[in-house]
Amino acid sequence: MKILEHNQIDLKKWDETILASDQPLVFAQTFYLNATSPGWAALVSDDHKTIMPLTVKRKLGINYLIQPPFTPQLGIFGKYDEKTANEFLNFIKSKFKFISIELNSGNASLGITGKNKRTFVIDYTKTYSYNSNTKRNIAKAIKANLICEEVKKQEMLSLTKKYLHPFLKKQLLIKPVQIKMFDQLLSNAGKENCLKTFIVKDQKQSISAMAHFISNGRHSVYLKGKSFDKNLNSGSMHFLMDNAIKYFENKKVATFDFGGGQTDSLAQFFSGFGAHPLEYKIYTSNNLPKAIKWLKK
Repeated sequence: MKILEHNQIDLKKWDETILASDQPLVFAQTFYLNATSPGWAALVSDDHKTIMPLTVKRKLGINYLIQPPFTPQLGIFGKYDEKTANEFLNFIKSKFKFISIELNSGNASLGITGKNKRTFVIDYTKTYSYNSNTKRNIAKAIKANLICEEVKKQEMLSLTKKYLHPFLKKQLLIKPVQIKMFDQLLSNAGKENCLKTFIVKDQKQSISAMAHFISNGRHSVYLKGKSFDKNLNSGSMHFLMDNAIKYFENKKVATFDFGGGQTDSLAQFFSGFGAHPLEYKIYTSNNLPKAIKWLKK
């Protein structure tokens, strides 16, 4: 195995390995990483048949690995067994003084200790059903004559800036540099024809909800979204999600990923669509001198 700098990675082979993997996650594809971790490196073996993105950052002359914004579940992809996976993790531990990264759910069987995180997913190969509250909210939206439609590519960024940027800044407290990264991710995904953006409109053509989804044909993920009429309790976000779930199911996607669910409120919302929790691990290693604590901040 060896570390490759970004310009040494065979990007075509990389994406082929991700898409053929048991965990074909959009987060690990080149267009995604290029936006959220520019200049990312890689640990590879067997001519890109086993790969691990290295989301390297540098501070005070020290290289370290950190999870990029908007990018859960990286880790090891391709062909590997427990022995190979542990060799990969031991290798990066020997090369980086500080590591705090999320492994993918497929790495969970490796006996790795660490904090658990979870997302919620719908496996389209299995039966799923909405709960009564979700059905009620969808029916409410239909009764109110709400309409869900796909946003045209040329309108996507302007609508994002108008409707989602204030939410990202004021409610999620995302920094401007990360919002710029978010926009770049949308642009990259759009160029790869992997982006779908849906909006819900009321009878006056006002936008009631908006959400972005990224899909590679096997794995579809809800990136970010927001309802703008919560006070009306119209069911607009339930209605949007219902349309998106059905859209990707009709496209024969294997998995619909809600992209999170750490809080109880989100877990309740996502599970209402029949999604089940999927856990993965945070892998950490800290071999910094005791005097250096800034990397934890």
